Amino acid sequence: MSAQIGVFLVNNVLGLFVTALMLRFMMQWVQAPFANPLGHLIRTLTNWLVRPLHRLVPSTSRNDLGILLLVWLALVLKTWLVGLLTIPVFGPLALAMVGVVGVLKAWLQMLWLAVVVNAVLSWIAPHNEIAPVLHLLCEPVLQPVRRILPATGNIDLSPLVVLLIGQMLLGIVLPTLEHNLLRTLL
Repeated sequence: MSAQIGVFLVNNVLGLFVTALMLRFMMQWVQAPFANPLGHLIRTLTNWLVRPLHRLVPSTSRNDLGILLLVWLALVLKTWLVGLLTIPVFGPLALAMVGVVGVLKAWLQMLWLAVVVNAVLSWIAPHNEIAPVLHLLCEPVLQPVRRILPATGNIDLSPLVVLLIGQMLLGIVLPTLEHNLLRTLL
């Protein structure tokens, strides 16, 4: 039972930290303003580790590779700790590859969540102060889908298409890739 509690705590604590880091990376990538409650929360949760890292890995205004490095390291640490608690032993190459797949999963999960919240807010509270940030996060993915879909009047079906593709990637493609990598590298 203590191993289950340990796995639960590792997955949730490091998972929330990865979520905050990935959201910070995505907000910087789309140049979303941090002068809102969400941006303030994200900076507060991540500055303690991101600021010292910027001395080692410089960032540009848009691409902060140091944050992606932190996401990767947190996911490798998470996999290693869960492995310690549940007995499987992963080699360094397997941990590194699982970390890379984990970064992709974290980005897709954050994007999926942003699309859901953006769609819901567009119906119930379109003038919420977080709405512009969500719009900036979602537009790079929704806009290409809008160009492909036929016009449907006032109903935007692009979030539905993006959510379906995201679920397929998160539920089938990436877990299969991760499983095959681990099976090959162990």
